[in-house]
Amino acid sequence: MISLYKKFMGRYTFFVIATFLSTSVTYFIQICLLMPESKRIIDKGVNAQDTDVILHSGMMMVIFTVIIGILTVLTAFLSSRATAGFTCAVRKACFRKANSLSPQDFAKFGESTLLNRTMADVNNITVITINALRLWMAIPILIIIELFIIAFNNIIIFMVLSVFFILTVTFLIIFTARSRSGFEDLQKKIDKINLNMRERIVGVRHIRAFGNEELVDRKSAEGNEAAYNDAIAANRKINFLSPIAMVVMNWVVVLIYIIGTAQVKEGMASISQLLLIFQYVSYFIMSLMSIPFLISVLPKGVVSARRVNELLDFKPTKYESSQSESREKTEGKIEFRNVVFGYSGALDVIADISFTAQPGTTTAFIGTTGSGKTTIMNLMQGLYLPTFGDILIDGISIRDADEDWLRSCFSYGTQRPMIFRDSVRNNISKTASEERIIHACDASCFSEILEEKQEGLDFQLAQGGMNLSGGQRQRLSLARTVAREAPIYIFDDTFSALDAQTEQKARKAIGEMLRGKTVMMVAQKISTVRDADRIIVLEKGRIAGQGRHEDLLKTCEVYREIYKTQCYLDEKG
Repeated sequence: MISLYKKFMGRYTFFVIATFLSTSVTYFIQICLLMPESKRIIDKGVNAQDTDVILHSGMMMVIFTVIIGILTVLTAFLSSRATAGFTCAVRKACFRKANSLSPQDFAKFGESTLLNRTMADVNNITVITINALRLWMAIPILIIIELFIIAFNNIIIFMVLSVFFILTVTFLIIFTARSRSGFEDLQKKIDKINLNMRERIVGVRHIRAFGNEELVDRKSAEGNEAAYNDAIAANRKINFLSPIAMVVMNWVVVLIYIIGTAQVKEGMASISQLLLIFQYVSYFIMSLMSIPFLISVLPKGVVSARRVNELLDFKPTKYESSQSESREKTEGKIEFRNVVFGYSGALDVIADISFTAQPGTTTAFIGTTGSGKTTIMNLMQGLYLPTFGDILIDGISIRDADEDWLRSCFSYGTQRPMIFRDSVRNNISKTASEERIIHACDASCFSEILEEKQEGLDFQLAQGGMNLSGGQRQRLSLARTVAREAPIYIFDDTFSALDAQTEQKARKAIGEMLRGKTVMMVAQKISTVRDADRIIVLEKGRIAGQGRHEDLLKTCEVYREIYKTQCYLDEKG
């Protein structure tokens, strides 16, 4: 918690100090100026029957009350300003950190826990921060001052209060520490609930298609039940603290009244003095009653702060060496050397992958779903690092390459592109020249779609490309890919939704546009890859064969089976 305040509260130091001063002045007026006026009214007003003293003291109490009200509003504003700014800074830092994570690092946390840390955990820290600014900084000082004043006026009552105060605080601290582990388990359960909810929203069509509504409902109910049980167990350890503290302190009040009555009878204290002490005691107990609440939110905040710090302090995968010379002379040669890789918690997805792709050639990957095609593309870009083996771009290992240079080497086209609510021009590229964008549209056959739109490149696309068909979205993905200048181009199944005529036309035009570049292609259809300079056939993460189309038909059984199946389906269709 303290480390977060050091990182993000610095620019709001003025508001923190102003809040502390405002709170301190409020308590000073209330304790040292407002409360003594009641004793003055009794001693010099009521006892002496002096109406002027009563009116003067009453007017002073009204003025002090108005000042206290103004200071209370000011304290609320200052503390809210500091807390809101601090919360905003922490959330921005969490968001930036999440954006900086590579897919490999991202998978170590998971989407649900990243969302929970950024939202729910930061909210818990916010609750502690606002209370810390308004209460925690002032209450210790307030309690000490009150005890000092009570000790100055009545040492016996001071001793009684001190004993019960120490016992109560010790009791609160012990039971609060015991509840911390329960809140850690609760936050993990909430992570799982977020994950279940996301899976349900994103996969709603698949859930309905396979009739798994009951399974998903049961899974969500089990997650909610587990979180419910953890919440009950964690809060059970602290929710009784406030009632117990209140019962104890109320009995202390009764004891103090008894002691005070005996002192008045013995002439050891006056009524006005005793009433003033009772006011201090009541204010002391009111201050003490806020401690159980503050302590009850502390375990949640400590756990949340630890989780947020765990994210912010995480060291993402970095590319340490700077290959500035290579940036100017990137040719695009790719070499895989006995690469082995498996996702976190999974067996090896690919193993013993070795090949070389030269500039000016097209290398295609084909295989069944789950054979590792897209994984190889992600490894190639450095989005994941291989478990064993090495990947080199122009002889430079991606483990040692400069990150910016590595990203500049690739232009990546996906099967399902992210389309923003913006113009076609901005969806294709915000940096390429208009001539390059038009050339890219022509090569991808997307210009045929623009011809039907009066706005041309300024045609506005809906979020997710909902005003385009599946094939049109893939054409946009192809245009976006070739519009970027890079030595290596990756087409990850970006031709699958195109009809045969459009696909053939687009592949030919893109091939001409990217002449001399290194082209990597992933496809399900043999018709898409048959003209490639090298075809690599994958089966269960291993290379089943590689070569040209004609050679693979003779030497690779897996490729031959795929060819027979697709030819049969084409003839049947």
